[in-house]
Amino acid sequence: MNPEQSSIEQWNQALGTLFSHLDDPDFPRFLVQAINQLVPVEAVLLVLERRDEIPTLLYDLEIPAERRKIHIDSYFSGAYLLDPFCLAVAEGLAPGFYHLSEIAPDDFYQSDYYQAYYRDVSLVDDAYFVIEPKDGSKLSLGIGRQDDRPPFSAHELQLLRSMNPVVQGSMMQYWRNVLEQAPSTAQPASGMRSQVEAAFNNFGLSVLTEREREVVHLLLRGHSSKSAAQKLGISPDTVQMHRKNLYGKLDLSSQSELFSLFIAALPHGSGKPESDPLEAYMKEKI
Repeated sequence: MNPEQSSIEQWNQALGTLFSHLDDPDFPRFLVQAINQLVPVEAVLLVLERRDEIPTLLYDLEIPAERRKIHIDSYFSGAYLLDPFCLAVAEGLAPGFYHLSEIAPDDFYQSDYYQAYYRDVSLVDDAYFVIEPKDGSKLSLGIGRQDDRPPFSAHELQLLRSMNPVVQGSMMQYWRNVLEQAPSTAQPASGMRSQVEAAFNNFGLSVLTEREREVVHLLLRGHSSKSAAQKLGISPDTVQMHRKNLYGKLDLSSQSELFSLFIAALPHGSGKPESDPLEAYMKEKI
């Protein structure tokens, strides 16, 4: 038996085990075991995305304790608002399989968010299965590569994409059999996302113009000046002018400093319409 036949045989056996655990709370572990028969994956996150709610972590695998503060805690506290995948889901990303490169903005791999939430936790590649068990609710199964592992090859991505029908079908059964029955997922949370998003939208409200805040949002999310200009319907030179002006107002000299200031200020948002988390943060520092 050649290696490819052996892998397919192991995949088939793993599917048999998986299908016997569709009503098991530990189902994600068996799904990952099946995927691993054809494509080795690590850094697994199963997240529930609900309209107008903060994403909820349902399951994780191979996230070292020393990396959880950045990879888990900071992300679900508000940094998810800069994540291209989370943004794509909020904008109606259809069920299916996606590689990070398919949904990230043009300058994302040079962004400070990428540095902090990918490179600093040694996450070298990322891909996602998106499942929509019902309107307004989506499950995302994120699978990554860490440390010295190579990024997914084109062949591996093709294999992962070919697994999508199995992942979709089995995850739908897991939703009906387990997640929909669990009190923590059967009822939505209490609208905390709107408070976090208010803090994001109001960052710099006390000192920046509306256009400057729009530029800030796009830069933090990994857009280049050219891409931001296209989004806003203005010229790249105008974006650069706004960028220079907002750096001056915030006493910053780089995008890295802007990112650090944003992450530090975000928890100080009150959720009120006219409340600037930056203003509250700066008052606390005095």
